[in-house]
Amino acid sequence: MVALDVTDENKAIEISREVFQYVDAIKVGYPLVLSSHLSIVDRIKEITKKEIICDFKLADIPSTNEKIASLTLRYGDGIICHGFLGEDSIRAVQEVAKKYGEKGNYKKVIMVTEMSHRGAIQFIQPVADELAEMAKRLKVDGVVAPSTRPERLKTIKDIVGDIPVLSPGIGAQGGDLNKVLNILDEDDYIIVGRDIYESENPGRRAQYYYHILKDR
Repeated sequence: MVALDVTDENKAIEISREVFQYVDAIKVGYPLVLSSHLSIVDRIKEITKKEIICDFKLADIPSTNEKIASLTLRYGDGIICHGFLGEDSIRAVQEVAKKYGEKGNYKKVIMVTEMSHRGAIQFIQPVADELAEMAKRLKVDGVVAPSTRPERLKTIKDIVGDIPVLSPGIGAQGGDLNKVLNILDEDDYIIVGRDIYESENPGRRAQYYYHILKDR
């Protein structure tokens, strides 16, 4: 999964065209959407025919999460939300996704358990195992866990079981790809951002990761 955290709409489209044949999904965050419009998700999806996950890390009370999710899931195939707000905030997002599913348009709710940056160790990591347990209890469609700390990635994966893991931190953040691939299964994702979109040749860089995964 490529993290398309650029702020130029034209650049985002160009990179999408270069990398789509080598990735399974594309993650779009606030930098791109705030510098353009949510409809950029539709444009990228039309070009790539790939699953588009909106990484908005919702972290608000249930009613606000519901509003944001309702707008976002008109476009994206899934949305990422924080778990530390509690079950009611996650369930609010799941209810929105369920309504889309009733219309035959399945949407994913992905929950953050532990992030990949150093600061996550301070406050998120101490409760990450509990968040993973909550994710399993709520039967979310995926969880986010760090490639930068393989031992934590393994712990969280062991807790959530069959729930797919999306793991950021490979590339610019220094995550060890070989260690991570020994932990993740074929239903999981590694997330690569800057190492691809800041490359002089994003397509070639995406191809590099594609061949590593293909040859596992």
